[in-house]
Amino acid sequence: MPQAPLDVHKYLNKPLWRIADKYPLGTGGTGARKEWPEGTLEGVEVIEDFKQLVNKYFEGLPNAPVYPSPYYKYPKFVQVSYELPEAFKTSQDLQKALAMLPLSCIASIITALEDGPQGCVANKRLDAAGYESDGGEEPEEHLPPKDESKIWKWRFSKSPLGSGELLLVKGLSNDVNMVVRTINPSAFTSADWDEFVVTGPYRYNTKSKASWYWSRTWGACKRLDTRWWVLTDWQRWVFGKFNDDQTHGWVSPVLEHNSSDPTVLQALFYWTQSSIGAENGFTRTAKDVSGLPQLFPDTPARRVSISGKAGHVPRDSRQVKKANESDIEESDAEDH
Repeated sequence: MPQAPLDVHKYLNKPLWRIADKYPLGTGGTGARKEWPEGTLEGVEVIEDFKQLVNKYFEGLPNAPVYPSPYYKYPKFVQVSYELPEAFKTSQDLQKALAMLPLSCIASIITALEDGPQGCVANKRLDAAGYESDGGEEPEEHLPPKDESKIWKWRFSKSPLGSGELLLVKGLSNDVNMVVRTINPSAFTSADWDEFVVTGPYRYNTKSKASWYWSRTWGACKRLDTRWWVLTDWQRWVFGKFNDDQTHGWVSPVLEHNSSDPTVLQALFYWTQSSIGAENGFTRTAKDVSGLPQLFPDTPARRVSISGKAGHVPRDSRQVKKANESDIEESDAEDH
Protein backbone atom coordinates (compact mmCIF):
# COMPACT_ATOMS: atom_id res chain seq x y z
CA MET A 1 0.00 0.00 0.00
CA PRO A 2 1.51 3.34 -0.99
CA GLN A 3 2.28 5.74 1.83
CA ALA A 4 0.56 9.09 2.17
CA PRO A 5 2.30 12.17 0.74
CA LEU A 6 5.04 13.40 3.07
CA ASP A 7 5.52 16.90 4.44
CA VAL A 8 9.32 16.97 4.29
CA HIS A 9 9.63 20.14 6.40
CA LYS A 10 7.59 18.68 9.25
CA TYR A 11 9.14 15.22 8.98
CA LEU A 12 12.74 16.42 9.24
CA ASN A 13 11.99 18.91 12.00
CA LYS A 14 12.07 16.16 14.65
CA PRO A 15 15.10 15.91 16.96
CA LEU A 16 16.65 12.50 17.54
CA TRP A 17 16.12 10.96 20.95
CA ARG A 18 18.94 9.91 23.22
CA ILE A 19 20.17 6.33 23.27
CA ALA A 20 22.43 5.54 26.20
CA ASP A 21 26.06 4.44 25.73
CA LYS A 22 26.92 1.17 27.44
CA TYR A 23 29.98 0.01 25.57
CA PRO A 24 32.33 -2.50 27.26
CA LEU A 25 34.74 -0.97 29.71
CA GLY A 26 38.07 0.03 28.24
CA THR A 27 40.72 2.70 28.45
CA GLY A 28 39.26 4.81 25.69
CA GLY A 29 42.69 5.07 24.10
CA THR A 30 44.20 3.81 20.90
CA GLY A 31 47.39 1.96 20.21
CA ALA A 32 50.45 2.77 18.18
CA ARG A 33 49.86 4.91 15.08
CA LYS A 34 51.90 4.89 11.92
CA GLU A 35 53.27 7.84 10.03
CA TRP A 36 51.19 9.39 7.25
CA PRO A 37 53.44 10.18 4.29
CA GLU A 38 50.58 10.17 1.76
CA GLY A 39 48.63 12.86 3.57
CA THR A 40 48.08 16.12 1.67
CA LEU A 41 45.84 17.88 4.20
CA GLU A 42 47.20 21.35 4.95
CA GLY A 43 44.34 23.21 6.60
CA VAL A 44 40.99 22.72 8.30
CA GLU A 45 38.16 25.19 8.71
CA VAL A 46 34.96 25.38 10.72
CA ILE A 47 31.79 26.22 8.78
CA GLU A 48 30.76 28.98 11.17
CA ASP A 49 27.54 29.76 9.28
CA PHE A 50 26.43 26.12 9.03
CA LYS A 51 23.16 26.75 10.87
CA GLN A 52 22.27 29.63 8.56
CA LEU A 53 23.13 27.57 5.48
CA VAL A 54 20.84 24.73 6.53
CA ASN A 55 17.99 27.10 7.40
CA LYS A 56 18.38 28.98 4.12
CA TYR A 57 18.31 25.73 2.18
CA PHE A 58 15.03 24.71 3.81
CA GLU A 59 13.53 28.14 3.16
CA GLY A 60 14.00 27.46 -0.54
CA LEU A 61 12.67 23.91 -0.38
CA PRO A 62 9.14 23.62 -1.83
CA ASN A 63 6.34 23.07 0.70
CA ALA A 64 4.41 20.73 -1.57
CA PRO A 65 4.04 17.19 -0.17
CA VAL A 66 6.37 14.56 -1.60
CA TYR A 67 4.98 11.25 -2.82
CA PRO A 68 7.23 8.46 -1.50
CA SER A 69 8.52 5.76 -3.75
CA PRO A 70 6.50 2.55 -3.22
CA TYR A 71 9.81 0.73 -3.35
CA TYR A 72 11.51 2.81 -0.65
CA LYS A 73 9.05 3.85 2.04
CA TYR A 74 9.99 6.41 4.62
CA PRO A 75 10.37 5.07 8.18
CA LYS A 76 7.71 6.05 10.71
CA PHE A 77 9.28 7.33 13.91
CA VAL A 78 6.90 5.61 16.34
CA GLN A 79 7.32 2.21 14.71
CA VAL A 80 11.09 2.46 14.41
CA SER A 81 11.48 3.60 18.03
CA TYR A 82 10.42 0.16 19.23
CA GLU A 83 13.06 -1.51 17.10
CA LEU A 84 16.02 0.65 18.08
CA PRO A 85 18.38 -0.61 20.81
CA GLU A 86 17.79 0.69 24.33
CA ALA A 87 21.53 1.27 24.64
CA PHE A 88 24.60 1.09 22.44
CA LYS A 89 26.75 -1.85 23.54
CA THR A 90 28.61 -2.52 20.29
CA SER A 91 29.52 -0.65 17.14
CA GLN A 92 26.95 -2.79 15.32
CA ASP A 93 24.20 -1.37 17.57
CA LEU A 94 25.13 2.16 16.54
CA GLN A 95 25.38 1.35 12.85
CA LYS A 96 22.04 -0.46 12.93
CA ALA A 97 20.33 2.51 14.59
CA LEU A 98 21.81 4.93 12.07
CA ALA A 99 20.67 2.79 9.15
CA MET A 100 17.15 2.29 10.54
CA LEU A 101 16.27 5.88 11.27
CA PRO A 102 18.23 8.98 10.23
CA LEU A 103 19.94 7.52 7.18
CA SER A 104 16.84 5.66 5.96
CA CYS A 105 14.79 8.84 6.38
CA ILE A 106 17.13 10.78 4.13
CA ALA A 107 17.53 8.09 1.46
CA SER A 108 13.76 7.62 1.15
CA ILE A 109 13.21 11.35 0.63
CA ILE A 110 15.95 11.93 -1.94
CA THR A 111 14.71 8.83 -3.79
CA ALA A 112 11.17 10.25 -3.84
CA LEU A 113 12.38 13.67 -4.98
CA GLU A 114 14.38 12.22 -7.83
CA ASP A 115 11.88 9.59 -8.90
CA GLY A 116 8.96 12.03 -9.08
CA PRO A 117 5.31 11.57 -7.99
CA GLN A 118 4.33 7.93 -7.95
CA GLY A 119 2.37 5.37 -6.01
CA CYS A 120 -0.70 7.61 -5.94
CA VAL A 121 -4.28 6.39 -6.10
CA ALA A 122 -5.95 7.96 -9.16
CA ASN A 123 -8.94 10.22 -8.49
CA LYS A 124 -11.08 8.82 -11.27
CA ARG A 125 -11.56 5.20 -12.31
CA LEU A 126 -13.54 3.60 -15.12
CA ASP A 127 -15.65 0.50 -14.52
CA ALA A 128 -15.75 -2.48 -16.84
CA ALA A 129 -18.41 -0.82 -19.04
CA GLY A 130 -16.24 2.27 -19.56
CA TYR A 131 -18.20 4.58 -17.26
CA GLU A 132 -16.66 6.62 -14.50
CA SER A 133 -16.70 4.72 -11.22
CA ASP A 134 -18.93 5.92 -8.41
CA GLY A 135 -16.22 5.03 -5.89
CA GLY A 136 -18.08 2.08 -4.43
CA GLU A 137 -15.34 -0.42 -5.15
CA GLU A 138 -11.86 -0.64 -3.70
CA PRO A 139 -9.43 1.87 -5.25
CA GLU A 140 -6.80 0.45 -7.52
CA GLU A 141 -3.14 1.10 -6.99
CA HIS A 142 -1.16 1.98 -10.06
CA LEU A 143 2.53 1.41 -9.39
CA PRO A 144 5.20 2.20 -11.94
CA PRO A 145 7.80 -0.45 -12.72
CA LYS A 146 10.58 -0.57 -10.19
CA ASP A 147 13.65 1.26 -11.43
CA GLU A 148 16.58 0.17 -9.30
CA SER A 149 18.80 2.87 -10.81
CA LYS A 150 16.73 5.62 -9.12
CA ILE A 151 16.86 4.26 -5.58
CA TRP A 152 19.31 5.89 -3.18
CA LYS A 153 20.52 3.74 -0.30
CA TRP A 154 23.18 3.38 2.35
CA ARG A 155 25.49 0.44 1.81
CA PHE A 156 27.38 -1.01 4.76
CA SER A 157 31.08 -1.49 4.20
CA LYS A 158 34.23 -2.15 6.19
CA SER A 159 37.47 -0.26 5.89
CA PRO A 160 40.77 -2.15 5.46
CA LEU A 161 41.25 -1.79 9.22
CA GLY A 162 37.84 -3.31 9.89
CA SER A 163 35.84 -0.26 10.96
CA GLY A 164 32.24 -0.07 9.76
CA GLU A 165 31.17 2.61 7.30
CA LEU A 166 27.84 3.55 5.73
CA LEU A 167 28.14 4.67 2.13
CA LEU A 168 25.60 6.69 0.15
CA VAL A 169 25.19 5.09 -3.29
CA LYS A 170 22.58 5.15 -6.03
CA GLY A 171 21.09 2.00 -7.48
CA LEU A 172 23.67 -0.65 -8.27
CA SER A 173 26.46 1.87 -8.74
CA ASN A 174 29.67 1.60 -6.74
CA ASP A 175 30.21 5.37 -6.83
CA VAL A 176 30.17 6.70 -3.27
CA ASN A 177 28.66 10.15 -2.74
CA MET A 178 29.21 10.37 1.00
CA VAL A 179 30.54 8.26 3.87
CA VAL A 180 29.16 8.18 7.43
CA ARG A 181 31.79 7.11 9.94
CA THR A 182 31.10 6.17 13.53
CA ILE A 183 33.05 6.58 16.72
CA ASN A 184 32.71 5.42 20.32
CA PRO A 185 32.24 8.30 22.81
CA SER A 186 34.70 6.73 25.25
CA ALA A 187 37.36 6.96 22.55
CA PHE A 188 36.51 10.55 21.67
CA THR A 189 35.62 12.80 24.57
CA SER A 190 34.04 16.25 24.53
CA ALA A 191 37.53 17.76 24.72
CA ASP A 192 38.54 15.75 21.63
CA TRP A 193 35.49 17.02 19.74
CA ASP A 194 36.48 20.58 20.69
CA GLU A 195 39.96 20.02 19.27
CA PHE A 196 38.54 18.38 16.12
CA VAL A 197 36.23 21.26 15.19
CA VAL A 198 38.82 24.01 14.65
CA THR A 199 40.21 26.38 12.04
CA GLY A 200 43.90 26.51 11.27
CA PRO A 201 46.85 24.71 9.70
CA TYR A 202 46.63 20.95 9.90
CA ARG A 203 49.42 19.07 11.66
CA TYR A 204 49.53 15.29 11.70
CA ASN A 205 50.23 14.33 15.29
CA THR A 206 49.97 10.72 16.39
CA LYS A 207 49.57 11.88 19.99
CA SER A 208 46.43 13.89 19.24
CA LYS A 209 43.14 12.06 18.77
CA ALA A 210 41.64 14.99 16.88
CA SER A 211 44.54 15.03 14.42
CA TRP A 212 44.38 11.25 14.13
CA TYR A 213 40.69 11.22 13.23
CA TRP A 214 41.17 13.96 10.67
CA SER A 215 43.77 11.73 9.01
CA ARG A 216 41.48 8.68 9.23
CA THR A 217 38.61 10.63 7.68
CA TRP A 218 40.92 11.95 4.95
CA GLY A 219 42.04 8.39 4.21
CA ALA A 220 38.49 7.05 4.02
CA CYS A 221 37.44 9.77 1.57
CA LYS A 222 40.48 9.16 -0.62
CA ARG A 223 39.92 5.39 -0.62
CA LEU A 224 36.23 5.76 -1.44
CA ASP A 225 36.77 8.60 -3.92
CA THR A 226 34.36 10.96 -2.21
CA ARG A 227 34.87 14.32 -0.56
CA TRP A 228 31.78 14.32 1.68
CA TRP A 229 31.64 12.77 5.13
CA VAL A 230 29.87 12.64 8.48
CA LEU A 231 31.34 11.61 11.83
CA THR A 232 29.00 10.65 14.69
CA ASP A 233 28.58 8.70 17.90
CA TRP A 234 24.78 9.35 17.71
CA GLN A 235 24.89 11.84 20.57
CA ARG A 236 27.10 14.22 18.56
CA TRP A 237 27.35 14.87 14.84
CA VAL A 238 29.68 16.82 12.54
CA PHE A 239 29.37 17.25 8.77
CA GLY A 240 32.48 17.68 6.67
CA LYS A 241 33.97 17.98 3.21
CA PHE A 242 37.39 18.08 1.55
CA ASN A 243 38.28 20.08 -1.53
CA ASP A 244 39.15 18.21 -4.73
CA ASP A 245 42.84 17.62 -3.96
CA GLN A 246 42.10 17.08 -0.26
CA THR A 247 44.47 19.81 0.89
CA HIS A 248 41.70 21.61 2.78
CA GLY A 249 38.88 20.31 4.92
CA TRP A 250 35.68 21.90 6.24
CA VAL A 251 33.73 20.76 9.27
CA SER A 252 30.49 21.94 10.86
CA PRO A 253 30.11 22.82 14.52
CA VAL A 254 29.04 19.84 16.65
CA LEU A 255 25.31 19.16 16.60
CA GLU A 256 23.84 17.36 19.59
CA HIS A 257 21.37 14.54 18.89
CA ASN A 258 18.49 16.66 20.24
CA SER A 259 19.46 19.83 18.40
CA SER A 260 16.44 21.72 17.12
CA ASP A 261 17.88 24.60 15.07
CA PRO A 262 18.72 22.85 12.87
CA THR A 263 17.83 19.26 13.71
CA VAL A 264 20.28 16.49 12.86
CA LEU A 265 17.86 15.28 10.17
CA GLN A 266 17.71 18.71 8.55
CA ALA A 267 21.50 19.01 8.58
CA LEU A 268 21.92 15.48 7.24
CA PHE A 269 19.44 16.14 4.44
CA TYR A 270 21.21 19.39 3.49
CA TRP A 271 24.60 17.68 3.51
CA THR A 272 23.37 14.70 1.53
CA GLN A 273 21.75 16.94 -1.06
CA SER A 274 24.98 18.91 -1.29
CA SER A 275 26.96 15.72 -1.88
CA ILE A 276 24.80 14.73 -4.87
CA GLY A 277 25.02 18.17 -6.45
CA ALA A 278 21.63 19.59 -5.54
CA GLU A 279 20.94 23.25 -6.24
CA ASN A 280 21.83 25.60 -3.37
CA GLY A 281 24.03 22.98 -1.73
CA PHE A 282 27.24 23.75 0.15
CA THR A 283 30.04 25.43 -1.80
CA ARG A 284 33.02 27.23 -0.36
CA THR A 285 36.47 28.48 -1.36
CA ALA A 286 39.31 27.34 0.87
CA LYS A 287 40.43 29.94 3.38
CA ASP A 288 44.15 30.58 3.84
CA VAL A 289 44.77 29.34 7.37
CA SER A 290 48.54 28.92 7.15
CA GLY A 291 49.24 31.94 9.35
CA LEU A 292 46.94 30.90 12.20
CA PRO A 293 48.23 29.27 15.43
CA GLN A 294 49.24 25.63 15.36
CA LEU A 295 46.59 23.07 16.28
CA PHE A 296 46.42 19.53 17.64
CA PRO A 297 48.64 19.47 20.74
CA ASP A 298 49.71 16.20 22.34
CA THR A 299 46.96 14.69 24.48
CA PRO A 300 48.41 11.36 25.67
CA ALA A 301 46.91 11.79 29.15
CA ARG A 302 43.37 11.85 27.75
CA ARG A 303 43.01 8.10 27.99
CA VAL A 304 40.08 7.78 30.33
CA SER A 305 37.86 4.86 31.14
CA ILE A 306 34.35 4.75 29.76
CA SER A 307 33.09 6.05 33.11
CA GLY A 308 35.37 9.06 32.81
CA LYS A 309 36.41 8.72 36.45
CA ALA A 310 39.93 7.39 36.16
CA GLY A 311 42.98 7.98 34.05
CA HIS A 312 44.91 5.31 32.22
CA VAL A 313 46.24 2.58 34.52
CA PRO A 314 49.30 0.73 33.16
CA ARG A 315 48.70 -2.93 32.48
CA ASP A 316 50.11 -5.47 34.92
CA SER A 317 52.80 -7.22 32.89
CA ARG A 318 51.92 -10.48 34.65
CA GLN A 319 48.42 -10.44 33.19
CA VAL A 320 47.22 -11.19 29.67
CA LYS A 321 46.63 -8.08 27.56
CA LYS A 322 43.01 -7.00 27.58
CA ALA A 323 41.38 -6.02 24.29
CA ASN A 324 40.48 -2.37 24.05
CA GLU A 325 37.01 -2.22 22.55
CA SER A 326 36.43 1.44 23.29
CA ASP A 327 37.43 2.61 19.82
CA ILE A 328 35.00 1.64 17.10
CA GLU A 329 37.44 2.77 14.45
CA GLU A 330 39.93 0.02 15.20
CA SER A 331 40.66 -2.65 17.78
CA ASP A 332 43.81 -1.91 19.70
CA ALA A 333 45.30 -3.48 22.80
CA GLU A 334 46.44 -1.74 25.94
CA ASP A 335 50.05 -0.73 26.33
CA HIS A 336 51.51 -1.85 23.01
